[in-house]
Amino acid sequence: MSAENTRSGNRYTLEHMVPSQWELYKSIRLEALQTNPEVFGSNYAKEVLYTQENWVSFLADSTRAIFGLWRQGEIVGLTAVALHRDDPTKAILYSTFIKEEHRARGLSRLFYEARIEWARSQGCAAVVVSHRQGNDASMAANQRYGFIYTHTEQTQWPDGTVDDELMYILEL
Repeated sequence: MSAENTRSGNRYTLEHMVPSQWELYKSIRLEALQTNPEVFGSNYAKEVLYTQENWVSFLADSTRAIFGLWRQGEIVGLTAVALHRDDPTKAILYSTFIKEEHRARGLSRLFYEARIEWARSQGCAAVVVSHRQGNDASMAANQRYGFIYTHTEQTQWPDGTVDDELMYILEL
């Protein structure tokens, strides 16, 4: 699956990553965890210890799709979607990151379209997503793509703090 954005003359492509790209995935994922640790449900200290086998298995897992965002041969972002562990009729969006210098260019459209298309291809009836309280960019994007706020949960985040996690759903 591939999608593109040619806005402002800058060509970006979003591609479903494959196991042979594990080193690129590892690199962008660890960069994401270092750059914006407050928005992820994991942390750098944990994931830097993953083995090659771990990274390959994430990309080979048919219950998820991990997408890399590319510009001129360089990976500049990533996003993922997986079947919900407790309810495989739902997909969950996670792990979204775009390098700072590539933000605010409308690229989230590529992410949402690819992940929702993947969820539909898996026969999902709904897609769920969440974000930490205060992540206004995520909130705006979720609502722009039709997600409806459902509830808030108290969550202990990897940085050790307890904060609200806002939950959303999109019925397909």
